[in-house]
Amino acid sequence: MGTPAEERFDRVTRLARRMFGLPTACIDIVGEKLVWLKSVQGFDGLERMRKDTYCHYTIQDDGVCLIRDTRLDPRVHTGDPYWDWIFYAGAPLHFEGERVGVLCVGDDKPRDFTPEQVESLIDLAALAGQELQVAALSEAQLALARANEELEMKTRIDVLTHLWNRRAILELATIEMTRADHAPVAILMIDIDHFKSINDRLGHPAGDRVLRVVAERLRAGIRPMDAVGRFGGEEFLAILSGIDGVEALNVAERVRRQVARSTIAFDGHRIPVTCSIGLALSARPDDAESLIRRADQALYRAKRAGRNRVAIAPRAR
Repeated sequence: MGTPAEERFDRVTRLARRMFGLPTACIDIVGEKLVWLKSVQGFDGLERMRKDTYCHYTIQDDGVCLIRDTRLDPRVHTGDPYWDWIFYAGAPLHFEGERVGVLCVGDDKPRDFTPEQVESLIDLAALAGQELQVAALSEAQLALARANEELEMKTRIDVLTHLWNRRAILELATIEMTRADHAPVAILMIDIDHFKSINDRLGHPAGDRVLRVVAERLRAGIRPMDAVGRFGGEEFLAILSGIDGVEALNVAERVRRQVARSTIAFDGHRIPVTCSIGLALSARPDDAESLIRRADQALYRAKRAGRNRVAIAPRAR
């Protein structure tokens, strides 16, 4: 109830109006107190009080409710929304074994319905009931799809830092390298300096705090279109797309400064943090694996040269 019109139900009411040659047809979803006009042909309306409609009587059993002349029916009163329907025919809709609505047709003059027409109305009501099942299934499938998307996203996010995890960042690197025929890609391999000593001196909760803060600073240092993920342990990998060597170095230096910009507070301690960065810029015949390997080799040189610095990998030959 309360849902907008849907073409799947409008098709049924259009077919009913054509089949019986009647000016009006509708599908009503019947609640405890209200009737929601899910599909309407030939008149206006969205919601009615159940007690004021013939649907209230139709839904009480499985048979077709036929009223040749409503002017002669004792249930008619001026508050009835169908008071101008002289003829009324309605068949209940079933959903999961329950009567939940009505397919009804009407005319502004008395009519008779043949047994064949009654049977056709029952068939159309069954068709509308099937559409209710399909609509419910569609909603369930959408909900399942959303849940699967969320689950898939969770499998790609590092729980501690909320960055991409190793699997996801490697996939992104491969994608970028595949489509980067003319736009260079830079890889930053980033390692937190002396991270083991932080864990050894202050414990793993302190190390976790450092990882989370460094992740925030990495996001602040890269460009909005770039990606960064936790590669493993205290190592991170950033993918810079469509960038030249000068700008890639500028981003790497900005990342390094962001990480070192202030100490990190934990349990009364102030933890100084720096990072070393290896930078590699793509060139033929690089693929994602070789580019990451060159960035890792540059990182090793940065750490060997004293840490808290950026080292650039030589161009691939």
